[in-house]
Amino acid sequence: MVSNGSWTKILGLGFLIILICSTPGWTGDFNPAPDEGLQVEKAARTYLEAEIKRDLTAVYKSLYPESDYCRANNFQAYLAEAKSTPVRIKSYTVGRVLIFEDNPDKNKFPKLEGFARVEVDLVIHYTDTKQESSVNYDFPFVKENGIWYKL
Repeated sequence: MVSNGSWTKILGLGFLIILICSTPGWTGDFNPAPDEGLQVEKAARTYLEAEIKRDLTAVYKSLYPESDYCRANNFQAYLAEAKSTPVRIKSYTVGRVLIFEDNPDKNKFPKLEGFARVEVDLVIHYTDTKQESSVNYDFPFVKENGIWYKL
């Protein structure tokens, strides 16, 4: 007959074995999914840093190639528009990153793998009036072929 103390030890050992065997690291097939929030934030920071540095080539590359904007404006048209606007992003602070579970517009964007929204506090500088404004803005981002783009 097994004593009460022995049952406790057996049960404890059983739970320990279950815990060890059920962890993904134990089985050797653990492949953690990348943190989408960090990937979206990185894409947003890449876009915003390019805006601040006025690296217009990098800004355009950050835009979703299949967006209505990019379909209507090739790089040369974008460049002319970007150079003519007095609005500049002076600084930013990334706030919340929201990732949406489902594709909200499967008809328009059937190839997209992800949708996200990045809340950003911006300081906008107007080169014509020399004024500045602080604004809160939500930037939409989409993912295609594993790459996050500004929509």
